[in-house]
Amino acid sequence: MIVLPQLLNELLDRVTEKRAGHLALDFARHALDIRQGEIDEEVMAACRECLVAGHEAIQLGEATPRLLQAQESLYAVAERWEGNRNRLATGAGLTMQAVRVGCQRMLEEAREHVMRGSLLTCQDLAREIQSGIGAWCAEQTPDKGDDRRHAARRARWEEARWQVRHIIETEPAPGETGTER
Repeated sequence: MIVLPQLLNELLDRVTEKRAGHLALDFARHALDIRQGEIDEEVMAACRECLVAGHEAIQLGEATPRLLQAQESLYAVAERWEGNRNRLATGAGLTMQAVRVGCQRMLEEAREHVMRGSLLTCQDLAREIQSGIGAWCAEQTPDKGDDRRHAARRARWEEARWQVRHIIETEPAPGETGTER
């Protein structure tokens, strides 16, 4: 039996940092597409702009003014207050993490400060997205015995399958140049 999360980790271990950044943004976009009906339109638009700007910055190798502006705009529209605790609107946190995977070093250089903690990896983000999609799917399933648990497990599996397929479909052939994204 193929264990997709293990295969995904192996595939992601072999891609370049640049490619992992693009994949993280693609994974986040896929998760946003799945949950699009429950994400505020203004937040969704800001998330999508931030993801596009992230791809652009990775391609250029520097945090572009477009990325910095998109990130600030996303923060502005995504802030929501719940009691005394600040939280981000649905989809925004995931988008920010994906941008962090692909652009953290560039953003640090552009803002001239170092973020604390270790770098978030594409593998970390892929697992978090799988878990989030599983939890969301369980919430959508009527509570009948183990149905929610099975629905969550199936959704995590399907998300891992999509992620593996996406890597395989978008990975350039060995020796190809100029096609790496």
